[in-house]
Amino acid sequence: MNYLSFEPEDFATDAFFCSWVLHPTPETERFWLDWLRNNPSKARDIELARQMVLLASSDEGMSPGSETVDRIWQGIEEGKNTKVVIFRTRVIWLKVAAAVVLLLVAFGGYFYRTGQKHSYRTAFGESRRVLLPDGTLVTLNANSSLRVADRWGRRTEREVWLEGEAFFSVSKLKKEGQAVKFTVHTHDLNVEVRGTEFNVNTRQDQTQVVLSEGLVHLQLNDRSKKEIQMKPGDLVDFSRKKQQLHIRHLPDASPMYSWKNNRWTLNDASLAEIAVLIRETYGVTVRIENDSLKNQTVNGVVPTDNMGDLLNALESILPITITHEEQRVTIRGRPD
Repeated sequence: MNYLSFEPEDFATDAFFCSWVLHPTPETERFWLDWLRNNPSKARDIELARQMVLLASSDEGMSPGSETVDRIWQGIEEGKNTKVVIFRTRVIWLKVAAAVVLLLVAFGGYFYRTGQKHSYRTAFGESRRVLLPDGTLVTLNANSSLRVADRWGRRTEREVWLEGEAFFSVSKLKKEGQAVKFTVHTHDLNVEVRGTEFNVNTRQDQTQVVLSEGLVHLQLNDRSKKEIQMKPGDLVDFSRKKQQLHIRHLPDASPMYSWKNNRWTLNDASLAEIAVLIRETYGVTVRIENDSLKNQTVNGVVPTDNMGDLLNALESILPITITHEEQRVTIRGRPD
């Protein structure tokens, strides 16, 4: 996410920013404080956006009624509504389609109505943060989709279906004193939690789950229906198609989901493996001209905000030259 181009109203309608303002966690605190230290010129915009979010969420703690929601939707469809918010004599105009809808979604998911389609999708090279009605924050990686169960909030469990990759920060929720289960469904397995943080990747004909904190219960979607209990740092790979299961523990699991902060943390990653990541993330074909280059390894952190910066970083680390033409990336050895 390129926050440098954001105006105050853009910050105020960003799910990740709203989550920080309303329900700060160590992760969001660290991200935004570091971002402000690196971009001090945006401090005023951040403060204005914080005030906007706090004002929008302080309406006596009441959820908007159905008539109010319907009225907003009607205005959005007609394209005529505008909202004025005043802060310290400064007037900021917010278009309802860009602000009110997303603010209301961030403050409780009031648009989750029966019969409405609940799905999110990202394009190649795009990531997106989604705040679900229960306060769960989902960061979708590029070329991924998330579908949320109908009648969310009326069920005894929370269910989503994932294709691609996403990082989940699941909020704890109780109904009638009982913890409400949160389940992520993939082709290979089901991930069941109550409140925790974990990464799920369904690419390459398998599902990989990495647990950051809390506890996770997995059930494999095969004849065995095997159940696995995960602890922080555990990594599970399972392919129903290939009938392969691998379980291991990582001393530091954070590199596995550093993508959500627009960077890849590479630990002895081969150029062949990086080429696969580039193809999956940006939707381009990648050709390595010399087979001997495929085993070149990279250690370090590279930016992924855009493919150009990533390719430049790889060229600075390895003795290679990279050309990008339309949807093709070619990697060659650098001449002596």
